[in-house]
Amino acid sequence: MVKKTMYNEISELLQLYFPSSSYSKTELTDKIAKGEILTKEEEILPFLQTALLDEKILEVELDKMPNLYFSRLQDNAPTPITNGDRQTEENDDEEEEDKPEYNTGDYLLELDHIIALPLEPGLGSLRLRQSTTVILRMFTKEFGVEMGTTFRNIAKIDDLPVLQLAYPSILLIQPNAREFRAKVPDKQDFIVEVERDGALFELSSSPIDISRKGMAIALKKNIHRELKLDDQLFLKLYIDDELRARINSTVKHLSKVRKRQGIEYCCGVEFSLTTRTITSVMESIVATTQRAHLQELAAIAATRGINILP
Repeated sequence: MVKKTMYNEISELLQLYFPSSSYSKTELTDKIAKGEILTKEEEILPFLQTALLDEKILEVELDKMPNLYFSRLQDNAPTPITNGDRQTEENDDEEEEDKPEYNTGDYLLELDHIIALPLEPGLGSLRLRQSTTVILRMFTKEFGVEMGTTFRNIAKIDDLPVLQLAYPSILLIQPNAREFRAKVPDKQDFIVEVERDGALFELSSSPIDISRKGMAIALKKNIHRELKLDDQLFLKLYIDDELRARINSTVKHLSKVRKRQGIEYCCGVEFSLTTRTITSVMESIVATTQRAHLQELAAIAATRGINILP
C-alpha cells in the first residue's frame, strides 16, 4: 500500500507538471507499484545516466506550452585547481591520492541538479529562465520517459554556457507514442549519400537514428539551409562500405540541436516503402544498427557498473 502522504505528494507533483493526467487513487497506486511513476532520486538516477552517457536528444517543454525545444545533458567534471604558489611534489602526490577519480556523470550521484546544453531553437533558453515548470522527454526502445524539473540558473563549463536545472522531482514512464528509432553508434561505419533532383547533393552524411519508416541525418550547415520540407531525396545507405539500400524519401522536418561541441543540423526523412522487399531491407538495417547500439551500451554499462537503458 502507498502511504497517504506519498499519495498526496505525488498527486501534487502530477498536478504541477502533468495537469492533464487524471488517475483515480487505485490507478495511481497501481502505477506507483509498477514503477511507472517515480519520485525517489535513486530510482530516477539510471534514466539520467542513460540520457547523459548515451547522449540522447531531449525534448524540452516549458510551462506546458506546445512549442518544443531540444537539448542534451552535459557532464560537470570538476575543474582542475591551479595555485599561484608552486607546491612540492610530495603535497601533489598526497592530493592525488585523496582525490577520487571522476567518471563521466558522477555529478549526478549527488542527486542535486542536472546540467543541460542551451536549448534549440535558441529562444528556448530565454523562455526557460522565465518558466515555472520544465518537462524533459526522452525515448527508449520500450517506452517514453517524462521528467518534471525547474530552472535554477545559467552556469559555465569550460567557457560553454550551460543550463542548471533542479534534480527531477517526478518521472513518468509512458507507452512509446512513436515508432522505435535505433540510434546509430559513432563506431558504426554507416554513411548516407544524398541525391536531389538527380544530382549528388551530399556525399557522406552521418545518420543519427533510423526506424523502418524513416531516419534522421546530420548534415553540414550549408547543405541543411538548402533543404525545405517535402523535398524529395534519393538515399544510398552504406554500412561497412557495402551498399545496403537505395531508397526514395521525403523531408519531414529540419531542426538543429546542441552537441557538446558545436551544433548538429538534423534532417528527418520518411522512406518511400513501395515494396515488401525494400521494407524487409530497411527492417534488416534497423536490426543491424540496433545490435551495434546495444553492444555499445553494454560496454559502457560493464565498464561503469551501472544500468543503461536501450
